[in-house]
Amino acid sequence: MHLCRHLAFITLGSLLLAACNSSEPAGAGGGNSGTAGYDPLQAAAVDKAIIYDGTIPAADGETIGITVYQPALATDAAAPLVMHGHGFGLSRNKDFDTSNPVAAFLGADVTSDAGRLAWNSGYYVISFDQRGFGDSSGPVTVMDPEVDGRNISTILDWAEANLPHLARRRGNPVVGAVGLSYGGGFQLIGSAVDARFDALVPTATWNDLRYSLAPAGVPKTIWLDILVVAGGATAGFQFEPFVYTAFVQATLGMVSQETLDEFERRSFVSYCAGTRSDGAGVPAVDAFFVQGANDILFNINEAAANLDCLRSRGRDARLLVQTNGHIIPALQAAGRQILFGVDEQLRCGNQDYNTAEMMVDFLDQKLKGQPAGSQSPPALCVSLTPDQGLLLPSLPRGGLPVVFGETSVVPGAVGQVVNLLSSLPLQTLLSSLAGLGPEAINLILDILQNPPGSNAGYSQDFLALLPQIVNLLPYELLQQLTAAPVYVPLHSIGGDQALAGIPQASLSFTGGLNAPPLFVGIGLRPGGNGDPVAVSEQVTPVRADGTVTLDLAGVRAALSAGDEIGLLLYGFHPYYLNNSILSLAPVPVNVSGSVSLPLVSR
Repeated sequence: MHLCRHLAFITLGSLLLAACNSSEPAGAGGGNSGTAGYDPLQAAAVDKAIIYDGTIPAADGETIGITVYQPALATDAAAPLVMHGHGFGLSRNKDFDTSNPVAAFLGADVTSDAGRLAWNSGYYVISFDQRGFGDSSGPVTVMDPEVDGRNISTILDWAEANLPHLARRRGNPVVGAVGLSYGGGFQLIGSAVDARFDALVPTATWNDLRYSLAPAGVPKTIWLDILVVAGGATAGFQFEPFVYTAFVQATLGMVSQETLDEFERRSFVSYCAGTRSDGAGVPAVDAFFVQGANDILFNINEAAANLDCLRSRGRDARLLVQTNGHIIPALQAAGRQILFGVDEQLRCGNQDYNTAEMMVDFLDQKLKGQPAGSQSPPALCVSLTPDQGLLLPSLPRGGLPVVFGETSVVPGAVGQVVNLLSSLPLQTLLSSLAGLGPEAINLILDILQNPPGSNAGYSQDFLALLPQIVNLLPYELLQQLTAAPVYVPLHSIGGDQALAGIPQASLSFTGGLNAPPLFVGIGLRPGGNGDPVAVSEQVTPVRADGTVTLDLAGVRAALSAGDEIGLLLYGFHPYYLNNSILSLAPVPVNVSGSVSLPLVSR
């Protein structure tokens, strides 16, 4: 193993381990509340926090890159371990307090904030490079339990052998985890492979990659393109062969059963459903899930499925639904990292919360045995706006049933032109362009006159302004121009209510000729006027064939008297670009049925 800095103390620890009497019971010695102490034969504690980088050998001969954050420890203290994982295409966080503007921008998500808080409050934190990214070698396997799962176990083995005063409970290390997206996926797969995990905080992650990437067998091409192209660039396009196969299939608008089976094997759903050939089941682990209502890649439904899975096994599973997650620039309001965003501050019931502090409070309860603090996450919170959020026992599915009559939709790319011409949001277009004003124009001129990179200070300013630049044109307008829906009014709101949960629909289709998929969403017209907008920016693909009963993508929105809820029917949608372009001669499809709306009081 090669270490870049602060090598001396770990070398001492290794020498002491080699000389120790293995019959000495683990868990002896002091410890903090809720843990059984630590192995006193390991190296002495240090009185200041330090960071060091390293690489360790993987079981298959590849390399794993890690950064270890050692907390300041008293001689009788024990420190639990928190593993931190990065998103797809990124790399580990080598310095939570870096002054490098680019590194700070790429690592500026709430889970990194939680990692910093955990380290500063007495946790070991290991941030590691997922296989194929950063300093970890080998082809990217998209969280294969037999490969990525084994890498995770290797890191835990190394931690047990090398971290002085690692907290233990019943002889095992006390281990938690944080991470966003791919960094949430490692937690679910890792805990299913390795029983040493005690608590997880998966943020914006998946339950079933079949649903995430190809719901109803319809490839989500815009996100597949982003993941393969952007993620592939940082990994040198070294993917396991099935990833390339899946990408080609998705580009052509279809995904084979073999590919779907591979996605299932890499998903938590296979452990929940008991469909694995290895017989592995649901891990005995507690979790706090954080998911974005506007997340187009991993929507609320994924977190709800993970929550139900762990709760059905008697585990303490909690859920925070907030605004963002994975973001498509221009089509959505850009987040803190353009492609990603998680609310840092929000409200649940009568309590104000800091999301990173909620994560660490949950870990404190599970790993240190501390009582719930002021930032303890509730069982289930649906944040509606920055200053209001609902406390619910579970996430509603279905609700108020509303029947609608036959409505005609023209599917495919040609249908998009027809729909747009019949419902062009001219007033919205004119008001949005007029609303840009001199501030936006000056911002554009400033960028042209002072290109990013001209000096270090300006680069930092540019990165700070980047979300504003991306958001110059209202995403609602761009969505209307790129995908004009047919709107079907369903229900008028009579008081203060909220949409919060998973709508359900039963849809019947007639007409059409080998029609491409249609896309269905819940629409909102504030005050019952103007152009409808897609609630939580979500749409769900559906095959226009016979009668289909399905869950729509989860939504949340605060509603007031006079607001109107409706059904949005798209013949084309940019989230699923290739699937619609491939249809050149569409025939109108007639849709009728019912929708069950998850309406709750607020």
